[in-house]
Amino acid sequence: MKTFNTSNELMGKIHRAMRRFFEFQMKKYDITPPQFEVLITLWGEDGLVLSDLGRRLSRDGPTITGIIDRMEKKNLVKRKRSNHDRRIIQVFLTTKAQEMKDDLMKMQQDASSDIVKNFSTDEIQLLEDLLSKLLLNVEQKIIPIMNNGGHR
Repeated sequence: MKTFNTSNELMGKIHRAMRRFFEFQMKKYDITPPQFEVLITLWGEDGLVLSDLGRRLSRDGPTITGIIDRMEKKNLVKRKRSNHDRRIIQVFLTTKAQEMKDDLMKMQQDASSDIVKNFSTDEIQLLEDLLSKLLLNVEQKIIPIMNNGGHR
């Protein structure tokens, strides 16, 4: 009988293979997977507050700041202080980042289509349902342990 360890190993292998693929593809655009996550988020809602962007991407303050620093050097984003509250820093996409959107989104969509090419619609729905349950369990059971100093 298959165990969860087998499923866990498979999820790990899938994650690593897809990460390697995306890293390879993104080299053409001189970006990293975390930078791509920022771009996707800002393509959906440009001008997010830096701290909100970090929360949405599950990145702590120093990590998201470092990602944005490197993206600014590449002229992909710019930071701007809010007109309403100078303590608030918003992150905006540059024209260069906007021009990359179609190519990068097509690359992601093509990869997503390829990995489920031989799945039926019902199988895709079942997979999404199961993965959603796994994520909910991680958010409700695993992350609280980290936030509680490692105690259950």
